[in-house]
Amino acid sequence: MLKVAIAQLAPIVGAFENNVRQIKEAYERACLDQVRVLLTPELGVCGYPSYDLMNRPEMLERNEKAVQDLQFATRGKGCALVVGHVASCLMQTGRSAQNVASVLEDGRIVFRQAKTLLPTYDVFDEARYFEPASEIRLWECDGLRIGIAICEDLWGGDFHAGRKLYGQDPLVAYREQKADLLCSISSSPYEWGKRERREQVHCQIAQDLKIPLIYVNQVGATDEILFDGGSFFLDSMGHIQGRLPYFKASYAQVSFEPHGGDYPKHPESIEISEIELLTRGLVCGIREYYSRTGFKSAIIGLSGGIDSAVVAVLAVMALGAKNVLGVAMPSQYSSSHSLEDAEQLAQKLGIKFEVRPIKFLFSTFSRELAEKRGVLAPIALENLQARLRGTFLMTLANHDSSLVLTTGNKSELAMGYCTLYGDMVGALAPIGDVFKTRVYDLARHLNQGGGAPIPERTLTKAPSAELRPNQTDQDSLPRYDLLDELLMEYIERGTSIADLELRFQNVQDKNFENIRTILRRLELNEYKRRQAAPVLKVSRQAFGVGRRIPIAKTWDA
Repeated sequence: MLKVAIAQLAPIVGAFENNVRQIKEAYERACLDQVRVLLTPELGVCGYPSYDLMNRPEMLERNEKAVQDLQFATRGKGCALVVGHVASCLMQTGRSAQNVASVLEDGRIVFRQAKTLLPTYDVFDEARYFEPASEIRLWECDGLRIGIAICEDLWGGDFHAGRKLYGQDPLVAYREQKADLLCSISSSPYEWGKRERREQVHCQIAQDLKIPLIYVNQVGATDEILFDGGSFFLDSMGHIQGRLPYFKASYAQVSFEPHGGDYPKHPESIEISEIELLTRGLVCGIREYYSRTGFKSAIIGLSGGIDSAVVAVLAVMALGAKNVLGVAMPSQYSSSHSLEDAEQLAQKLGIKFEVRPIKFLFSTFSRELAEKRGVLAPIALENLQARLRGTFLMTLANHDSSLVLTTGNKSELAMGYCTLYGDMVGALAPIGDVFKTRVYDLARHLNQGGGAPIPERTLTKAPSAELRPNQTDQDSLPRYDLLDELLMEYIERGTSIADLELRFQNVQDKNFENIRTILRRLELNEYKRRQAAPVLKVSRQAFGVGRRIPIAKTWDA
């Protein structure tokens, strides 16, 4: 019988001492539990992704030193430690580094396997830094042949974008070498709906090879990228026999035998809703961003609208009420109910709340600017209000050593329905990858969690930027249900324009008559998104990391 432990850890990029400490703590626990093998996540020694820190010569040196430290910790112990790290490539050509998994046992590296499939889509750019494995071998452990795959190595059969991405498939080697057990150490990012696809891919592999499979994933967040954990183990029939929690560092054990296994169930189940998983991910993203950048408090502009309300609730869940400040900045166009809703939200959340009117500043600025130009254009007057608010928030943030959380959603960022250096200012955009319709779903879910902090009126009133009298979003945008469906098809699913025109040909909406005009607006506002705060990525295709669109282009939708 082989007793294996899974350590679902939260490594931080560049924090070698912290990462090694996490691994050592899990290893000590595994030794006490008399575990034979401990699995830890992909690149758990240095954190993932490191991007161009990989080009620093210190990266290889610090990885090597950390692995030596971990080797020393295994001396005289009966537990083998599987760690992911960066190692020098021994080949004479190609990249100088490899993404590897090493087995440390009794003070030595007894086995090493480099990653074979290097993804270069979405947020991944591993071929920029790593050389792929030249061969795939199995680790012999107590008479068992164990395959150690690294994340993408088991995704080769997944038809990303409708086709296979790789000519090589590591599964062939595992089958030919007659592996008894397959282990995957991973750093697989979260996105809406991905957990089901991830488990299906690995269940199919276990079925095809007719061997058990153990999958370990990291948790936490690196800038925009969220890691959800959800590690699991499968029997040789491809049935899930246990699963670790999502977005929580965890530890579990599984006993494996060549002809059967003892798989203790874990209470976390697939029945957790996608909206709850999204909530956990956004909270994790905010918390980790602040923790890893050394900040503790957040400032949010509270308009009384749905977006700022949702961001405020998430910030409180991530940072605590005492570390969140809400600032209402009414102008002459702000409705009384907006200020009331903002104040009610702040009271229910227990956060600090300030009212900083901008109407007199707005009058002064617009009068001064109009002296030589006459009456300013309506769009200039609207954006002036947003920029005055942005100035307030950033000045308070500088004074309080805080970070501003921006409140724009994906629908607004897509359409450019936001103001540079105004409502777009800030350090992080928590819901910048969440369409407006899903923001409402998220708000209703947050209100079910206890206390219903978001006022009912915020959920039911027509959304408005309140930058001119009686303004609503639908004065210039299509209905959000229509707009979001179109944007999801075009941005996330890559649906052709011809198919979109056919699909939406019978829609009745004054702002939805010409799909190409809407998509042209999407393309024209790329310059704004390039200057936006980092967006927490929760979809297949987010604005920001992983999406590379030229600004200065001729691309007629």
